[in-house]
Amino acid sequence: MQDRPICKDSSVYSSEIPLLKAVAQTIEPVPGSALVSQVVERFQRDSALLAVPVASDGSFAGISSRKDLFFQHLAKPFARDLYSKKPISQLLDSRPLVLPADWNIHQGLEALLQHDPALSHDCFAVTDQGRCIGIVAVADLMMTISRMQAGLLETLEQLSRRIRSEVEMARRIQNDLLPVTPLTRNNLLLVGDLVNSTEISGDFFDLFFPTPGQTGLLVADVTGHGVQAGLVTTAAKAGLQTLLDNGVTRPAELLCGINRSILATARQQLMMTALIALFDQERGCLRLASAGHPFPRQYRAASRTWHELPLEPGFPLGFDEQAAYCEAELAFLPGDRLLLFSDGIIEAENSAGEPFGAVRFQQVLQQGCDLEPEALKDRLLAEARSFTGHELFEDDVTLLLAADQGEHQHVEP
Repeated sequence: MQDRPICKDSSVYSSEIPLLKAVAQTIEPVPGSALVSQVVERFQRDSALLAVPVASDGSFAGISSRKDLFFQHLAKPFARDLYSKKPISQLLDSRPLVLPADWNIHQGLEALLQHDPALSHDCFAVTDQGRCIGIVAVADLMMTISRMQAGLLETLEQLSRRIRSEVEMARRIQNDLLPVTPLTRNNLLLVGDLVNSTEISGDFFDLFFPTPGQTGLLVADVTGHGVQAGLVTTAAKAGLQTLLDNGVTRPAELLCGINRSILATARQQLMMTALIALFDQERGCLRLASAGHPFPRQYRAASRTWHELPLEPGFPLGFDEQAAYCEAELAFLPGDRLLLFSDGIIEAENSAGEPFGAVRFQQVLQQGCDLEPEALKDRLLAEARSFTGHELFEDDVTLLLAADQGEHQHVEP
């Protein structure tokens, strides 16, 4: 009988998976001329024997299984007397499963299920070059696969533990790179917060101080989050520091330099929106530049109102190597405040899919005019969490608030 290659594609199976010949039990074949009574005696002598291979002229001819022989051919009282003197070749299994010895256990299981979906057979033969080299018990096949899967699961669990450990380390490193706030510098109170949606954030913020009289703020948001986004934020921070070390301080020039850093790192696979604000306390002014980032909000102490600062939006970083960024300059007076943020808070949705939105955001800001910066930042997060009904958000959320602590001289109209 020829091997029947039921599974055609063996390339998908790893050579490390056990082969059927390693699972097969070696059983001495009987010639096709052996009497049925002799085969019956052999089964009776060995209660664990499931099948006996049968050979004809040195080649594999088929198998006689215990189940098929006793429950099909010899089940009737007269059958044993009728067949006992007949050659076993007349009572071979009618639909035996015969598989190549060099197939692995997964191929064997696939072929078994195709041949016998109900698993009514308890064994099958494996052959090599026309010779039967053994019988595989279905129970042994299943047990081997089960042990291998258990080992695979343990390997996957070890890998998962290692990945979780490495991700947690990356999260701690990323958090350690964030500046510690609240911080007071040059009469500015700086308050920041970042709420991750996953272990590794695609948002980040930074503070820098180019000269004794200047204070810089940066808020950025990578498209997406996770490990790859975290690498981009790290590249952006490193790029910012390199530029500052080389004397670059203007917001537009800093965005151009960071753009090149991200292009070198992400190769246009990920982009980042960013906004940089540079306070010059000596001149009492503020310079801003945006790379596709949400417009900041400014509080004017004179009018006790928050309003949006529309800027030239600019291309996101990591999009175009030749991108140029515009810069805006405006007055920043004692008592004024500036809020930079990522769009995660505006786009946070409730269970009905309704976003928190710019209108609610503006209302919370306006209602919090009299709150201290830290309290106002906490109020914004609390209102967004109350709206969504969740502690965490679908996207990373960053808030960075700068408040001039100088005394505002109120002038009666």
